[in-house]
Amino acid sequence: MKKITGISWKRLTALLLCVSMLLIMTLLSGCAQDQAQTSQGSDETTPTDSTTESVQTEPVVFVVRGVSDRENKTDNEAIYEMIKEQSGIDFEVRVIPQDSWAEQVNLMIVGGETWDVLNITEDAGNWSQYVQKNALQGWNDYLQYMPTFSSFLTDAAKLGMCDADGTMYALPRHELFYKQFVPAIRQDWLDAMGMECPTTMAELEAYFQGVIDENLNGSDNEIPMMTFMNMENKDFRPFYLGFYGDRYLTEDGTIMPWYMHENSYLLLSELNKWYTNGWLYSEYQTMAVQDGFDLISADRVGGWTGPYNAGVSPSGTILENNPDSSVAWVSLDNLTDFPAGGTGAWGSNPAYQPELVLNAASTNGEWAAKLIEWIVSDKDHWMLCTYGREGVEWEWTDETETEFRLLDGYSDRYLGLYMLTEWYDTELYARQYVDSDIWKDVQVDKLQSKINTLDVIESCDWFVPYDFTGTEAEFLAGDSDTIINEACAKVVTGEWGEEEWNNAVETAWNTEGSVYSSVWTEQYHAFIG
Repeated sequence: MKKITGISWKRLTALLLCVSMLLIMTLLSGCAQDQAQTSQGSDETTPTDSTTESVQTEPVVFVVRGVSDRENKTDNEAIYEMIKEQSGIDFEVRVIPQDSWAEQVNLMIVGGETWDVLNITEDAGNWSQYVQKNALQGWNDYLQYMPTFSSFLTDAAKLGMCDADGTMYALPRHELFYKQFVPAIRQDWLDAMGMECPTTMAELEAYFQGVIDENLNGSDNEIPMMTFMNMENKDFRPFYLGFYGDRYLTEDGTIMPWYMHENSYLLLSELNKWYTNGWLYSEYQTMAVQDGFDLISADRVGGWTGPYNAGVSPSGTILENNPDSSVAWVSLDNLTDFPAGGTGAWGSNPAYQPELVLNAASTNGEWAAKLIEWIVSDKDHWMLCTYGREGVEWEWTDETETEFRLLDGYSDRYLGLYMLTEWYDTELYARQYVDSDIWKDVQVDKLQSKINTLDVIESCDWFVPYDFTGTEAEFLAGDSDTIINEACAKVVTGEWGEEEWNNAVETAWNTEGSVYSSVWTEQYHAFIG
């Protein structure tokens, strides 16, 4: 055998084999240890270790709705640059007009446009419609990057954000004021008639008649009750039906459409009384929202249903035309003379509503989460994004930095375009100063203060992401809603009575209502477990 430096080929081959085996055993042992440590030390929903350094390679794209022309304010660019510099995160905000929201968002999704986070407030928080299109991914994997925001996610805050399997498809918003649907009437007209704010339906009717009889505006053309968006029906459902919204839960666990309630005709007959006596504006079914504002501005309206503060801004015109006017509004109390099956509580939005959803194709979830965390984790960050720059758009009222006032002309400079998560918390951040010299602010503050003392209720199933895909209801055309809406109008105006109403209800139920009810009920119970 030939030797090399004194070692035979045979012995050399044996040594090499031994060394190779040792190396393989060492590598296998190390891999096994790493695998064991990984399986013990990480959650299966965590995509990466949050301590791992990562580098942003492209801006996070947030898509929001256009409101009050906020995308065209003069100081947007300066505030945008400050946020980018201070947060260290690159982002863009794309604004879609409200009047073309559905069309443009659909084209954005179908066309595969680049976006990361969509604000679904314009969709009333309906994230399920996008899940059905496979357009979303959950936020669960990214909560590790927003510990402050995650601390806000109580059980109540998460309700309505997740599917039945626990995938969090939406991050919630927390509105500054969510108890929206309490009717208001004229406080100054109550005072002029020597009345207290009504606490019963009978007293409310007496107020209506007084507005007709007393010529309180001097023109003898008063309208006791105005309605926005046909909310007269929905706002008074709790009083007669005991629930708020379009559906209710029966004692046996069935989700039913509102019109199947035994008191539905009683509600409509009350509204017919309003209409017949001239208490409800006669053209309420065809009026535009601006028509209502104009009538309030003309000092003709004694009350409204719809958003709690709907008539405050147009009432400013009354003061402009007559500085001596004592115009003022008051929210109705919880009425106490409700019938069996009813309640005195008023309707309300949920305290938390779905707001931000994440594109299924996005690779920017980490950076979106980090930007949201940056906003909510510090009062100064939150104020910058929500109200703009200190000393320019707003200022602190004192050294405690718990209350701020908006400066003159702020609404021309900035209106919260980069408030990318609407999380209002006056205790955690700051509350806005109410200037006693600004009539509108005083009025809204009074309405909110009173409403906060009242009983309110949410819809029983607002948090359930109903999905008709693949169900009996998938291809229903909504004819039952049309039948009921037309029937409501005819009952209120006196064209129909109880028999015709009952016939319409039966038709609506038999054509579609029973199918909807079956699907709602099944999905409701599947969701709540």
